Amino acid sequence: MKRRDPVAAAQLPMDDKDYYDDTEIDENFKALQVPALFSSRRRSSRRSVRSASSEDVRYTNIKTLFKDFCNRTSSHGVPFLGSPSFFGWRVWMAVCFCAATLFLCQTYWTLSDYFQYRTIIEMQLRFEAAPFPAATVCNLNAFKYSELIQYEDIKEGFDHWEKVINAKEMNEMLREDERILSAADQRWKRSSSPADDNEIKGAVYQPIFVRCSCLNVEQCVPNRNPLEVNASVCMCFEDVTRGLIWPCYPTSEWSVKKCHDCSVISNTCPEPTHNNVSGKTQPCLCQSISHHCMVHPKDEIRWWNPNNYTIFPVTDPPVTVTETEQAFGLLDLKDKGAITTQTKENLIFLVAALPRETRRNLSYTLSEFVLRCSFNSKDCNMERDFKLHIDPEFGNCYTFNFNDSVELKNSRAGPMYGLRLLLDVHQDDYMPTTEAAGVRIVVHEQDQEPFPDTFGYSAPTGFVSSFGLKTKVLHRMDAPYGSCSDTFRPERYIYDEHYSPEGCHRNCFQLKVLDQCGCGDPRFPLPSDEKRYCSAKSVADRQCLSKLISASGGYHHLQLECDCQQPCTENVFETAYSAAAWPSVNFKIGVDCPAVGNIFNDSAACTEYYRVNTAYIEIYYEQLNFETLKETAGYTMVNLFSDFGGNIGLWIGFSVITICEIIELIFEIGYYLLYIKPVRYHKKVKRRNQKEALSLPQLLHRHIYENRPSLRDEANRINHVEEDGYG
Repeated sequence: MKRRDPVAAAQLPMDDKDYYDDTEIDENFKALQVPALFSSRRRSSRRSVRSASSEDVRYTNIKTLFKDFCNRTSSHGVPFLGSPSFFGWRVWMAVCFCAATLFLCQTYWTLSDYFQYRTIIEMQLRFEAAPFPAATVCNLNAFKYSELIQYEDIKEGFDHWEKVINAKEMNEMLREDERILSAADQRWKRSSSPADDNEIKGAVYQPIFVRCSCLNVEQCVPNRNPLEVNASVCMCFEDVTRGLIWPCYPTSEWSVKKCHDCSVISNTCPEPTHNNVSGKTQPCLCQSISHHCMVHPKDEIRWWNPNNYTIFPVTDPPVTVTETEQAFGLLDLKDKGAITTQTKENLIFLVAALPRETRRNLSYTLSEFVLRCSFNSKDCNMERDFKLHIDPEFGNCYTFNFNDSVELKNSRAGPMYGLRLLLDVHQDDYMPTTEAAGVRIVVHEQDQEPFPDTFGYSAPTGFVSSFGLKTKVLHRMDAPYGSCSDTFRPERYIYDEHYSPEGCHRNCFQLKVLDQCGCGDPRFPLPSDEKRYCSAKSVADRQCLSKLISASGGYHHLQLECDCQQPCTENVFETAYSAAAWPSVNFKIGVDCPAVGNIFNDSAACTEYYRVNTAYIEIYYEQLNFETLKETAGYTMVNLFSDFGGNIGLWIGFSVITICEIIELIFEIGYYLLYIKPVRYHKKVKRRNQKEALSLPQLLHRHIYENRPSLRDEANRINHVEEDGYG
């Protein structure tokens, strides 16, 4: 028979005692000194002392684990759930539930605030000279008119524009005539007879046929245009002495009557109330609107032909519209400004069909455009400091300080130490569609594509235009606080220079046009030489491009889904504009006059030429400092943990130690479910199998032993008695 220490045997669970002989346990129990065994336990706290037998007490079931946790946790309020209190555990359960709910709500709001990834702007003023930006200058007149008209297609575009403008002016003249005739018609109606009006005394009238346009039977106007569509035939009063044709009425309103008392001088008479057969009468032409008549001429009534053109019948010959005129899109426009703008766009399409070298030769060279240049009170190197940039709308533009490997800085602030340019626009060779004389200026970063049509400033001729600069350096945050990137570049990017959001959106629009129309918009570069620009004379190309622009909101307000990002670091230049007359009366142009013609000996003519054709440009820093605007996280992880700690302490009284206690509870529950409970189950099965194998005397002996108080229960009883005695 196996022997075991009685103390160890007493500390074993009931299941383990089955492995030993009952008689042996009884003998050992008698020899055990119980007071000596529990004397040391009495000197320790019940919550801190762990014995081998305490494992059975704590791991009896899940409820026991939670009750034990409530008794020993450092959390506020939770211990009241496992011990008697004045309000009872149900009240404390409700209080803890409400506090936990409010804590979860506050935590949700805190997390929502954090995941919004808000940013704040930190501004810092740096007192040092900022790097001078690049400056691109263009002539508002993109191409030389004398060179353009040598190309038949381009000349046809100008001719069509001139034809539409002339027709527009003719229509305005007709409207003015209509206004005058309408006023005269009112004067006619107010008078009893044309001869009675003081303004028309001495007039001689005769009937005349005209082709006219009528708002109603009382308001008809003669047509000057022989090709006018939907015209009617009217009979008018023609003042032979003054050459006036007024008023006019449709032929259906006229009738032949017998009149009397007709004026021998004016050939007019009042409309008769009835046909008077008695007395002297004569045939006359009358109308019932103003009730005035004219003596019927003996000869045939003639047609009005003021411009010596052939009068067509009422049905006019058809007016044909060519495909080119339809593609140009000028026929439906009424406003002169809209007609000119559309013609400029047509010109961009026509010039885009020419080779690049030809387009460059059509515009102005650097020596023709830039007459003087200085920076920081020093002369510019024209060949080294300027770079050609061909723009579809402004022709040859020139960029100063384009090389990003060279950093230019001002020694002092003010216009004397910035960039100073004298530019000649050559107004004598301007296109008729160029509405203003001057230059276009863009201030941008060195490695950035200039977009003068969007970001430029216009400066007139005859003035010194000063542009004072202030620099702001922006530092944006990338994901998750933003979507910036300094290395991002979309696929098939059409611009050679550094990436910019404006270039990205134009690139997106151009690729969309190429995919849907099969041709590119000539306002933007093509991604490859295999692609072509849309034709200016193709109705299909122009309509496809127009529909796409309308559907997408235009290339300046794209509504397409374009993957474009802001740069993380960007220089923004704010500009303040001022101007003064140039040149002054006493300023001597001097030796510059021979460069602009044979006016060297005529100082007045030289000054006038510079006033009409040149613009003086000054670009400078107003102050030698700049601002840095840096995005920073508005709600950091430190703020999140700080607010979370405040919330958890306020609502449920937790700390980091309490969280560790909860983690320990989770491990204990897992230990109980995954280890203790399965082991007990297997032991229970094992005892059942052993009982089935015992004889009847052994079963009786086992029953007596199991019903006898165990050593563990006796020890616990003694321990409680002694502690109560000390208490």
